[in-house]
Amino acid sequence: MYTIKQAAARSGVGISLLRAWERRYGVVHPVRTAGGYRLYDEDAIARLRAMRRLVDSGWSASQAAAAVIDETAYRAVAGVAPLTTEELTVPPDVRGLPPETAASVGAFVLAATRFDAAGLEDALDAMFAHGSVDMVLDVHLMPAVRALGDAWATGRLDIAEEHLASAAVMRRLGALYDLAGAPGAGPRVLVGLPPGGRHEIGPLAFAVVLRRRGIDVLYLGAEVPVESWVEAVVRSGAAAAVIGVQRVTDVARAREAATAIMTASPGLPVSFGGGAAGQAGIGLDVVELPERLTEAATQIARRLAPRD
Repeated sequence: MYTIKQAAARSGVGISLLRAWERRYGVVHPVRTAGGYRLYDEDAIARLRAMRRLVDSGWSASQAAAAVIDETAYRAVAGVAPLTTEELTVPPDVRGLPPETAASVGAFVLAATRFDAAGLEDALDAMFAHGSVDMVLDVHLMPAVRALGDAWATGRLDIAEEHLASAAVMRRLGALYDLAGAPGAGPRVLVGLPPGGRHEIGPLAFAVVLRRRGIDVLYLGAEVPVESWVEAVVRSGAAAAVIGVQRVTDVARAREAATAIMTASPGLPVSFGGGAAGQAGIGLDVVELPERLTEAATQIARRLAPRD
């Protein structure tokens, strides 16, 4: 049996991290001496080493803990076959993605973890070399953005690294938006985020795809106040409004904005897009757009097309 100091030394896991894994995930269950001191056996040391290897190879702490506690049961619940030795070294950022997508996503996230601005631009260039803008946004860029967010959420990416990479994406999308079409052509659609909504990449990417279909998109950006949404709809002569609901925290304010718009302009089509769109739309006369940008843009374009 080993003290916590000895267990940390033998497993290569710091004492504070060992305690965190024990408390949060139940990876190990040490016995206690009469004096209340923790003691760890060989099985506990093996579990700590296994979890450390998985986290070092790119797994999130929660994923690694689940696998270490009961890898077979965990994989069965997930509905997939047990991981092979080779798969254990594949970061979760790219696991399950098609090879071309995995390569571009992996290169993008890796460049972010190294503060490699040139590498980020190279990764974006490589993505857009794969085909049309619309296809690249759906198949390469948005999976890369999701992987970036996951890497930050699991602690494998610092917030400064995430911001650096996101800024590179926003610059690229801004340029594509300017090139996508001349303002004033086609029916006008407002795209933006509700009050407090800050995650712009998805809505701006959607605005690019929509504008490429001949729609006159007015991109309003992040954190648009409710009264500003109403003012923009009324004064711009908009034919529709699309509100991005990227996070659960955006739901209440998105619903408030949609309700105000529909009250001020009865009959104006209002749509929600983004990861929390389904929750936001419950009980409201709004359209929940598909996750894929191209499908969402096609749905909006069809709704606005002239009818015979």
